Amino acid sequence: MRIKLTVSYRGTLYAGWQVQPDKPSIQGELQAVVTRLTETMTKVTGASRTDAGVHALGQVCHFDTSRSIPVAKWMRAFERLLPDDIRVIACEEVNADFHARFDAQQKVYRYYIDPAPIASPFLSLFSWHRPRLTNFDAMHVACRHLRGEICERVFASQAEGNQDIRTIDHFSVQRDRLVVFTVKSRSFMRHAIRGMVGSLLEVGYGRRQPDEIRAMAQVVQGHPQMVKAPPQGLFLVDIQYN
Repeated sequence: MRIKLTVSYRGTLYAGWQVQPDKPSIQGELQAVVTRLTETMTKVTGASRTDAGVHALGQVCHFDTSRSIPVAKWMRAFERLLPDDIRVIACEEVNADFHARFDAQQKVYRYYIDPAPIASPFLSLFSWHRPRLTNFDAMHVACRHLRGEICERVFASQAEGNQDIRTIDHFSVQRDRLVVFTVKSRSFMRHAIRGMVGSLLEVGYGRRQPDEIRAMAQVVQGHPQMVKAPPQGLFLVDIQYN
């Protein structure tokens, strides 16, 4: 049978989703629990490979098992055996052809900025402190230039050949106590969201103009100097399926 999990985690202490040698990972912690219960080495496949320090409210993953274990028992086991900063919030049996990664239609991320003059000690693990942002309207305009088909290469950590062109279905910014960027797409290049947020904040500080963001999103070659936002403000909010 195939089991689908929805997982929430605080990524501060982890080297990201994916298993890495000699480093703690979200995937590794989940696989350890599943393997313990099934007594068989079991791979857990995630929808999105979040980076080190990135958090999730709604990561989705799946695994296969021949053990007939009720969903309620899985939930109790995850609650008991996982570290406190990883929680399975939903568990269900799904069709054998369901795939957490390949069936995902939309990945929704949010990035949180703390614009207060003095950094909050309670928000520092979950936001980027950037005081004195003045050009909020310009950031709003610049977000529109990151919608639709763009080249993510200039914002990402490395080129991916013919996969550099991605379609961003939604990119917006809202301001309340925090400044919140929301972005939706079927897929992203590695570190691209953090690169886009860093560039948008350059607009917020008046160091770039919105039209520069549009030009950067069309760059296929060349790498303008880039400010990459740190990982702690980024959250994987939701994975959407048909």
